[in-house]
Amino acid sequence: MSLDSVEVGKGGQGMREAIADRAARNQSLFRDHNERIEAHNAAYHWVDPPFADWVCECVREACATPVQLTVSEYEAVRADPTHFLVAPGDDHVIPEVESVVRREERYWIVEKVGRAADVSEDFDPRSDSE
Repeated sequence: MSLDSVEVGKGGQGMREAIADRAARNQSLFRDHNERIEAHNAAYHWVDPPFADWVCECVREACATPVQLTVSEYEAVRADPTHFLVAPGDDHVIPEVESVVRREERYWIVEKVGRAADVSEDFDPRSDSE
């Protein structure tokens, strides 16, 4: 997926910044959802090892792809507010605003860069206590 594939028209650098902002905010909404289900996932041992279902945090608003991680794997992703978990595959990544920092069979981790990283940090619910 590319930034151009999610753009609605051409608007130069200002449009690219708006798209980067939107991408980070959308992914932050999926992250908020995963934050809410973490307690439920931590309370149950699904299998051995205990993989729980999380929601792909990619920029695609209609994406509801389940991603399986242990609670400790999820916590490792959340340790950095610019990191998001996505389903494995290039169609869940926008290289203009993020880079893949880890590839696992069950999930990938992307890191927001530039303006998108700043917005991600602003919307991180774990950063509210600063």
